[in-house]
Amino acid sequence: MAKDALPLDPKSQQPVPAPAPETKTGMPLKKILMFGGPIVVVQIVIIYFLVTKFIAPSTGQTLESPSSAVQEKKGQEHQTTQIVVIKDVIVNPAGTNGSRLLVTTIGLEVPTIEAKVELEQKEVQTRDILVTVLSGKRLEDLAAPEQREALREEICQRVNKLLQSSKLKNVYISKFIIQ
Repeated sequence: MAKDALPLDPKSQQPVPAPAPETKTGMPLKKILMFGGPIVVVQIVIIYFLVTKFIAPSTGQTLESPSSAVQEKKGQEHQTTQIVVIKDVIVNPAGTNGSRLLVTTIGLEVPTIEAKVELEQKEVQTRDILVTVLSGKRLEDLAAPEQREALREEICQRVNKLLQSSKLKNVYISKFIIQ
């Protein structure tokens, strides 16, 4: 009876074995992660780029306040300003007898490129002014955050005496380490 259930080969009249059941051989998890993961990451990056460059700026303009036009003009003014960075000014504060150090980096903002060139040419004199001002301050004065504005003002006044073409707009202290 079992032989009757199997189909016969027309040429040899022998029973043909039943074909093996088909199994679904889907993609293994390793291949999915290997190819799918990077594709998802690339899609996320593209979406982020599209949102930040095209969608977000256009919605941000509609929500601006009337004073944003004034802020935009100020932003354009700051784009024309130049900053000269005097790196790693190292001094011994007054009254420390060389046992303590101040390491600082100062940025000097000037209104034009010509003023920047002049300030860069006078870097040695500017560095001397910074060393003189900073080494004349006591450690207590340098450590107090409320004294920083007075320090910036003093540096600004002293450097402005050095410049001929224009005046400093601002003084920035980007590194201020007391050891």
